[in-house]
Amino acid sequence: MLLGILIPLIIGYLYNVFTSDSYWLLKDFRSLILLIIIYPLIEEITFRGWMQEYISKTSIGKEKFFNISIANIFTTILFTLMHLIHHSYFWAFLVIFPSLIFGYFKEQFNSVIPPIILHSFYNFMFFSIIYISE
Repeated sequence: MLLGILIPLIIGYLYNVFTSDSYWLLKDFRSLILLIIIYPLIEEITFRGWMQEYISKTSIGKEKFFNISIANIFTTILFTLMHLIHHSYFWAFLVIFPSLIFGYFKEQFNSVIPPIILHSFYNFMFFSIIYISE
């Protein structure tokens, strides 16, 4: 999980993609709560709790590709595409690896709680590292 945070940060700094606009979510407490609690909760219930669960009940959703379920892969694609609405291609690309991890934990524990906790932790760590390094 830590590599999933550090690798995109290193690539981002090498290509100078972080601007002052990257830190808008950390400017006030309300935004921080949205980033760490509300967004992960809504996104994980929607994508892992509803979409991945629905897809995993189909015959193709149960298939595996390199030990990752097709349901997880398809959900990750949708999750990434959703991030393209408000983010650049680079920022949307950053969610692929963590999304696969969140989906894996959803399947391992048959619950949406572990991905919610992981997503909240991931967001907290990711934006804390960006903010500290500013």
